[in-house]
Amino acid sequence: MQTRAVAIEEERREPTAPIRTNQSRVLSCRVFQLLPLILFIGLVFSFLGMLPANYFVFRGRTGTRSSVTEFEETSSIIRSLIRPPSNLLHDMNDTELFWRASFVPRVRDYPFKRVPKIAFMFLTKGPLPLAPLWERLFRGHEGLYSIYIHSHPSYVANFPPTSVFYKRQIPS
Repeated sequence: MQTRAVAIEEERREPTAPIRTNQSRVLSCRVFQLLPLILFIGLVFSFLGMLPANYFVFRGRTGTRSSVTEFEETSSIIRSLIRPPSNLLHDMNDTELFWRASFVPRVRDYPFKRVPKIAFMFLTKGPLPLAPLWERLFRGHEGLYSIYIHSHPSYVANFPPTSVFYKRQIPS
């Protein structure tokens, strides 16, 4: 019995686990030494992320082209996106239509003179009621309004080419 007690006391005096060094302090010092470098790299990437993509993509290409040519191309693109099409029939799906409807130009001033317009949308199941009366109302005010007819998909409108309602039917 006594030999057991002596063995237990000796085990308590002599630790079996290896002595720990200051490895955790060395690791934390290395992390603190690398922290400024990591912060600098993060700041550089966040700054580059704020720059517009065309700054990097088109910078090399614009040296041969003049800024006037670029402005003319940009203004023609803006004109094509802002002005309504002469024919409302299209081949866009719902996602493309939603994108087009949510388009907001970033240019505050338009490169051409804009005339304010009023849009008229006629919701009907079939023939447009009082069409001759509406044509009389619109006569003499061309260019100051936009007309859209949203009718049942099975209805085909037969307006003469001289009518303000000609090819103004929106497909659904």
